[in-house]
Amino acid sequence: MELKVYQQNALDAFTRWLEALSEVQNTSETAIEALKQAGVDSIPAELLNYPQNAWQNLKQNDGVAPTAGDYVTRTDDANRPIPHICFKVPTGGGKTLLAASALERLHRQRGLTLWIVPTRAIYAQTKKALWDKEHAYRKTLERASAGKVKMLEKDDPFNRDDIANYLCVMLLMLPAANRQKGKEFLRMFKDTGKYPSFFPDSDDIFGDARMRNEYPDLECHEKTGLVKQSLFNVFKMLRPVVILDEAHKAYGASRREANQEFARSINRLDPQMIIELSATPNRGISNLLVDIDGIALKKEEMIKLPVQVKSNFRKNTETASWRDDWQYTLQQAVDELQRLNDAAEALENTTNRYIRPIAVVRVERTGKDQQDGERIHAVDARDYLIHLGIPQEAIRIKSAERDELQDEDLLSKTSQVRWIITKAALMEGWDCPFAYLLVMLDNTQAQKAITQLVGRVMRQPHAQLTGREALDQCYVYCNNTDVAIAVEQVKNGLESEGLTGLGDEVVGAADTQEPLDLRTQTVQRRQQFRSQAIYLPMVLHKNGDEWIQLNYQAHILPHIKWSEIQAPDPNASAPDTMIWQSAAFDIGDELPVYYPDQEPHIDKTVGISDFARRLSDLLPNPWRAARIVAQMHENLRQEGETKEDIYDKRSYLVHTLREHIKHEVEQQAEQIFRRKLDQDEIRFDLETGEPNYKLRDTYEIEVKPDDRPLTRYGSTVQLSLFEPVFEQHFDNEFEKKFAYYLDERRALQWWHRIAVRQRGEYYVQGWKQGRIYPDFVAMTREIAGLTRVLIFETKGEHLGGNLDTEYKEKVLKTLEDTFNNAGTMCIREGTTREGIFQLVFSEQEFPEITARLEEHNITEIDN
Repeated sequence: MELKVYQQNALDAFTRWLEALSEVQNTSETAIEALKQAGVDSIPAELLNYPQNAWQNLKQNDGVAPTAGDYVTRTDDANRPIPHICFKVPTGGGKTLLAASALERLHRQRGLTLWIVPTRAIYAQTKKALWDKEHAYRKTLERASAGKVKMLEKDDPFNRDDIANYLCVMLLMLPAANRQKGKEFLRMFKDTGKYPSFFPDSDDIFGDARMRNEYPDLECHEKTGLVKQSLFNVFKMLRPVVILDEAHKAYGASRREANQEFARSINRLDPQMIIELSATPNRGISNLLVDIDGIALKKEEMIKLPVQVKSNFRKNTETASWRDDWQYTLQQAVDELQRLNDAAEALENTTNRYIRPIAVVRVERTGKDQQDGERIHAVDARDYLIHLGIPQEAIRIKSAERDELQDEDLLSKTSQVRWIITKAALMEGWDCPFAYLLVMLDNTQAQKAITQLVGRVMRQPHAQLTGREALDQCYVYCNNTDVAIAVEQVKNGLESEGLTGLGDEVVGAADTQEPLDLRTQTVQRRQQFRSQAIYLPMVLHKNGDEWIQLNYQAHILPHIKWSEIQAPDPNASAPDTMIWQSAAFDIGDELPVYYPDQEPHIDKTVGISDFARRLSDLLPNPWRAARIVAQMHENLRQEGETKEDIYDKRSYLVHTLREHIKHEVEQQAEQIFRRKLDQDEIRFDLETGEPNYKLRDTYEIEVKPDDRPLTRYGSTVQLSLFEPVFEQHFDNEFEKKFAYYLDERRALQWWHRIAVRQRGEYYVQGWKQGRIYPDFVAMTREIAGLTRVLIFETKGEHLGGNLDTEYKEKVLKTLEDTFNNAGTMCIREGTTREGIFQLVFSEQEFPEITARLEEHNITEIDN
């Protein structure tokens, strides 16, 4: 599962935080030790609070989310500061993958991690993924631990040897960590005797004293004063890393005291670090390191947008009953799902991509004895669907007492499910990319239900747009609900799912497909450009006597020489020595007998397959993976490495292998791309005509009555190719600033902002699979037969230097050089010999661009 750009950026921010944390902690510890040596007993609080100091350093350098507040300090029961950060990730943004990847960035092969989730549904969903060794999330944990993962639930036994030899990940339900109901309420606080390897014998008074001295905040028996042999105390000794999934559920109580109490209950586990993931963080408790909005998910094609909202009202209430209303709404939904199914079948016939659109229907009753003819029951809805010709095997009821979905794989071609009827069972912890249509049959205008359920139908299948308008958006059908209220509730639903910035993506209609308060406006070229055929250069590949658009899968990947990818030459150091602690334990009342610590005897044999299976997502052929691993293994043995040495280095070796292979593939792909450029198999020029990209004459866009034209100093922009240009259609302030800058350039004829991922919009293709969608294209005026084509991608300064940015810079520089050396190319009636293709990070680069445009020549000609 390849990380999206926003996920990679989030992890890069996390790495920078870890580096800052380590640096400040080392400095703090050195200073504290110096003060102690000097006889200073009172250590300043600000010196002890290294997480806050690291955060402040990052914040000063824009290393945290712009929306982050002041640092919130948290301490454990031993008064140690707890480093804690929060990733704000919208629903559908891949929180679980981000959490697993963050653990990988910790480079922590062993120890305990507590993975805390809020609900049974999310618990089951997370468990299914993390226990499946073939799932991407589990594979990420396997890489983090070099294949030594031990998954645990709260009541599962484990011992010191497990902690020493494995990355132990314990999945917990939210209430299991919450002490609001009292100390003795939950079993994890009880003295169970299930964890003898962590505690001295009950009659070992001196051992107990040593433990209390080493861990002064352990819970003890009130009568005897001895340390409780509880799971809670095990947590405190092991100081786990805590993953808090859906943190807003933990900190989302209406009472501030309840939220603070929950935070204290987590603090009392003595975590060495807390990593929160939340769609809507509580900024009074969480430190917001990364703020991912809905626009980021939209750009990465993770969600279906816009949301089409339709509400049914019967005008003649005297002849139409309420029950007729819901049946009419359901009938309309059946027609809509059929249209979606037709689109999906057409997609499969042309692309072999399988999608089976599913509708989620919310009713008012699902209970066995609740079918009373007054409230819409699940059986009522199912019966009417069957009456409309829907096969019974295509319908499932999902409720607390009737789960017809069970563990069915809804994405499988063998599944027949097209309709899911529920009341509240799918409100949390469930999503299916094939779910397109939400049907609200409530008679009571269940506004809250719309808010909670809309996120269930937004995830985009395969995280990739289909290019079919019907299949790239989702639908909400409402019964007996004012459409304006429904639209607002859908917007609220987006906000509650963390999908900020997408309010304009909700289109409402009252028993009609025309948008509510929205109109379709045609924007066309300015008058002086309407008769011109304007082309933009595409990266083309030779196909016989023709030229077609470059395709990575067809034109680059087949030429990768896998046999030339050799094993890397790692220079690794072995991890810390592990300690074996053992005890004899018999049944009955006899206490365990502990033995002295010794180095563990572990089978330190790492097979070729152990490494090879961790490369399956990079190498299409497992035999090629095995060859590279075997070669690395042999090289290490020839250099005198023993099997024990290789075992100890396994984490480093897996990481080195993966990075090496990715680098080799990308390097070869770049060489293939450049070689084909040199041999004229790939071309990037501007000969007028197909298959180069021809700018369209008009666009149709959706606008609201209050959408404002983009203005500067009270006047609308003057050089945009199309008019009007609306302010609301820019993603951020920097994009608007760059548009203003272009509009003031006397060297330009026109500029055009490209709509992100708009179907049929302009892009360039490099040597990686993903396309590059620039933000702006422009054309200069003609001077002495020279016209420049300009392509710009705007980036914030915080994105400078990451791998994605470096790749785009490299591609644009290569294409610029190729374009400018391709000779004379016809564009309209003139000629073009030069292009400027550039990434722009800040306003400081504007003067450089101005210089490249040679505006002084424009001034001389005008004079």
